[in-house]
Amino acid sequence: MLLGARAVAQNPPDEADVKAAFVYNFLKFVEWPADTSRGPLDAFVVLIIGSGATADATERFLESKLLGERPILVRRIRWDQSLRGVEAAFVAEPDAKKLRHVLDAAAAAGVLTIGEGEGFASHGGVIGLLVEDRKVRFDIDTDAAEAAGLRVSSKLLALTRVVRSTATLSGTRP
Repeated sequence: MLLGARAVAQNPPDEADVKAAFVYNFLKFVEWPADTSRGPLDAFVVLIIGSGATADATERFLESKLLGERPILVRRIRWDQSLRGVEAAFVAEPDAKKLRHVLDAAAAAGVLTIGEGEGFASHGGVIGLLVEDRKVRFDIDTDAAEAAGLRVSSKLLALTRVVRSTATLSGTRP
């Protein structure tokens, strides 16, 4: 075992892998509205929208995981595809207009949105991953979570900075 510990110390996970692990853990601390059409063993659907190192790492990390007893099903889609039947989405869409479309559709469908960058949560995403002082941190927009009908655990909120959106479902706030 000691040899394995040394190998990990010499090759620490990269930023994208750390962010992917955060994404998985976020799923454990969010409650979705009851859905009577799904059983306790139905797949928990997570979308990857866009591309990049973290999107790829998240797809790899989640593809063999369970959330409780539910298998996680990871699918990649384009920004303009339907979000029906989806619980969460990792959004790596750099185009502001496309991102706005995804965030509006996700809020209307009750989808947890997770993305990267300081502005992700403050522009209507629920959870934004960022790096400060070489550590992965995250912001949560509780208004965006509420708009999507999601309840974020107080345990998760205690570990983060809560931000307020500068955008709502129909555009910008006054």
